[in-house]
Amino acid sequence: VVGTLARGVVATVLGLALWAAAPALIGWQPTTVMTGSMEPRLVPGDVVVSRPVPPAEVRPGRILLADDPDQPGHLRMHRYVEEGPNGTLVTKGDANPQADSTPLEPAAVHGVAFLRIPFVAAPITWLRDGEWARSGLLGLGFAAVLALCAVDGSLRRLAAGDDGADEDVDDQDGDGRGPSRPGDDLEARGGPAPSLPAGRGTTVTRRSLRRRARRGRRVRLGGAAAVVVLAVGLGTLLSPSAVAEPFSRTTSSTSTYGAGTPVSVSDLSCAPASATSVTISWSYPPTTDIGVPTSFDLMDGTTRVATAPGTASSLVYSGSGLLALGTVDLRIRTNLGGSWTVPSSQSVKVRVLSLAGSGSAGCG
Repeated sequence: VVGTLARGVVATVLGLALWAAAPALIGWQPTTVMTGSMEPRLVPGDVVVSRPVPPAEVRPGRILLADDPDQPGHLRMHRYVEEGPNGTLVTKGDANPQADSTPLEPAAVHGVAFLRIPFVAAPITWLRDGEWARSGLLGLGFAAVLALCAVDGSLRRLAAGDDGADEDVDDQDGDGRGPSRPGDDLEARGGPAPSLPAGRGTTVTRRSLRRRARRGRRVRLGGAAAVVVLAVGLGTLLSPSAVAEPFSRTTSSTSTYGAGTPVSVSDLSCAPASATSVTISWSYPPTTDIGVPTSFDLMDGTTRVATAPGTASSLVYSGSGLLALGTVDLRIRTNLGGSWTVPSSQSVKVRVLSLAGSGSAGCG
């Protein structure tokens, strides 16, 4: 049973990798999601396949993949919310409080998001964020699953050997003397038996069959590992990343300059919200000299795991990601617009258990 389950896991992983890469053969574009600007619909580590569509099918409400006018050489994957001036397309991330500051030109659109493969590219985001421990844990786990694929190999070989032995002792007459052959009713005469030429046939033994089975198993395991490495490598090299600014940038023709001091949250705390989730609460001054924050992010190191509007003072967290196990230190990052952010000096410990997007969290 364990071996069958392990082979099922490997087949699922390979199937997801193939499902993410195969559409490229027909001209569709796989894209790795690298930011959380489209959460909860799309999360970092997802692969989204976009298909080219005629301009008439680019309608408000659809998620578009297009060249980012604010970041040359990057892609933007946001939702088309309304038509802008001069036929442009105004887009907005589902997790962003405001629309993108620069609308898209229709010619910049690559396609419409059509297919989502969840978390299949999560190891790529971990490697790019420097999360070596999580990447190593996933690699060791997958290696263990590959090893478990052959845990029942001896039982299967034993069953095959028993079947072969039964066939050897069977005979057609059922009297236990072996199969009858033409000439068995001839009378034996005295004298030495005539010599017969020795044949050069190949003798097949049970040991040779076991060696052949072991070689076949090693080839299958090596081939599976090679396919996984190839799929991840192709995803890293060929699949472009949808990287967009988490929040809008605005410009104005007249500006007023002044001094301001960024303020981080205080009184960070954790309380149980349910059996599988926690409530992270904080305090923020009602008025500051730099205005109201655009949003608050719950950060696990450099990874954003949840977000809340700038007027919020708490959020509920229940774990997320492809694989997470242990106690983590979470902080609240205050976003003040553009790239101006302030992390909290305080942190809270949260126990997280997450597997394939389903998880639970408890205060540590």
